[in-house]
Amino acid sequence: MGPKKGKEKPGKGGKEAPAAKGAMGPPPKPKKIPPPPACFRPEDIARFKEVFKLHDEDNIDKVPIDDIPIMLRRLGFNPKTAEVQSMFEQFLEDDLVDTVEFHEFLFMIEAKMGMGDDFEIGIVRAIRDLGHDDEETGFVDFETFREELMSWGEPLGEVEFMDWIKLAIKDKTLNMEDGRFCYGKFIENMNNKDQRFFKEPVNFFKLDQKTLAEMAMKKAQEEKEEQERKEAEKRARDEARRQRMIAEGLLPPD
Repeated sequence: MGPKKGKEKPGKGGKEAPAAKGAMGPPPKPKKIPPPPACFRPEDIARFKEVFKLHDEDNIDKVPIDDIPIMLRRLGFNPKTAEVQSMFEQFLEDDLVDTVEFHEFLFMIEAKMGMGDDFEIGIVRAIRDLGHDDEETGFVDFETFREELMSWGEPLGEVEFMDWIKLAIKDKTLNMEDGRFCYGKFIENMNNKDQRFFKEPVNFFKLDQKTLAEMAMKKAQEEKEEQERKEAEKRARDEARRQRMIAEGLLPPD
């Protein structure tokens, strides 16, 4: 009886004949890309994609692993070395890869957000409060803010402050005619400085941002204490009102 249809005759010694030259197996299944984290809105993902494409110089939908800390700083974070290493271990396939894909970058952002380091927001709030922008217009008087910053906590010197002024004028976030300073846009531009000029966009102004972060934390503590004081006063008023109604027979005594 001849061999079954579709099967090769065994070679000498009972071994299977080698596969025909050029024969190929089934193509590998495409890698399933997980959906982005549910906490991100479409506009968030668009912003993250914009930062990602800036570093995807070869247009291969991958960025160098060494660029991740800088990319996170562009988004306003201040990642520590240990945090970055932890994200690599958690979201990359192994420790031999030297590139990061977009979906991996998204999960790294989500992880960093969970580490309690909303650096940019704290700085914006600090400048708003120092510049007395009580109505949250996005503008402060630059000289008022300058006086505060040069006398608060870890003061900035004249030379250090000149860097702020130069960048603010260049970015058109400081109007020299009326002295108005668009602080939100300035911080965004400061964090987005091209790495060709400043390897660490945020760290170029590290002293300034450290000082501002300290201001923001102090302000948050003051607000917390003020809220607790108001709540205590409200409880005292409510209790006084209750005691008065008991005395007037409107409520039964305890």
